Amino acid sequence: MLTWMVQNVGTTQTQRKGTIATTGNRPAQGLQAYQQRVSQEKRRLILEVAIGAFLANGYDTTTMDSIGDGAGVSYATLYKHFPGKEILFSEAMDHLFHQLFARWKDHTVPPELETGLREIARAYNELVSDPNMIAAMRLVIAQVQCFPDIGLRLQRAKDLFSDVTDAWLTKRVEEGWLAIGDVQLARAEFIGMLGESLYFPRLMQIDYAIRNDDVERIIGSAVSTFLSRYRSR
Repeated sequence: MLTWMVQNVGTTQTQRKGTIATTGNRPAQGLQAYQQRVSQEKRRLILEVAIGAFLANGYDTTTMDSIGDGAGVSYATLYKHFPGKEILFSEAMDHLFHQLFARWKDHTVPPELETGLREIARAYNELVSDPNMIAAMRLVIAQVQCFPDIGLRLQRAKDLFSDVTDAWLTKRVEEGWLAIGDVQLARAEFIGMLGESLYFPRLMQIDYAIRNDDVERIIGSAVSTFLSRYRSR
C-alpha cells in the first residue's frame, strides 16, 4: 500500500509538472503572436511612410533616415525589415499598386452590356484620376530603367483589373451577347480608347482637370464604338 501511494504521488506530481509546463507555454505563445503583430504593423507603417516620401520627393532625394524618422522607428527596426533603399522602394511600390487595384478585385459588374461597360469605364476613370496613381506612374517611368522589377510588379497588380474585365467579357460572349474572338485584345482596345482621353492627359499635364460631363461623353463614345464592333448581330 505504501509503495503504491509513493508511486501514485510521484505520478501525480509528474502530471502536474506536465500541466504546468503546457500551461506555461501559453503566455509565451501569446507574447510571440503579439510581437509578430507589432512587427507587421511597423512594417506596414514603414511602407506607408515610404510611399508618401517616394511619391512626394522621388527616389533619389528620399533617404532611409527620413523614412525611419517619419515612421517613428529605430534605424535597427527599419533595416531589419528593409535592408536597403532599393528593396524598400520596390516593396513600397508593390504595396501601393495592390492598394490601388485591389478594390476592383471583388467588384461586381452589371450583366447588361451598355451598363456593364459604362461601369468598367467609370472604374477605370476613378483609378486613373487617383493622384497616387498618377504620381506612381510618373515615378515608375522615371525609375523603370534602374528598377525593371517595378514594371513587372505593376503589371501583376493591373491584372486584378484586367482579370475581372476579361471574365465579364467572356461571360457576355458565352451568353451570346458579344462576338469576340480575342477577349484580351478587345479589353485592351476598350481601355485604350478611354486612356487616350482620361489617362494620358493626366499623366503628362500637371493639375490637369476634366469636367464630369466630358468624362461621361468620352465613356459613352467608347462604349458605342466597342459595341458597334463586338455586339452580336
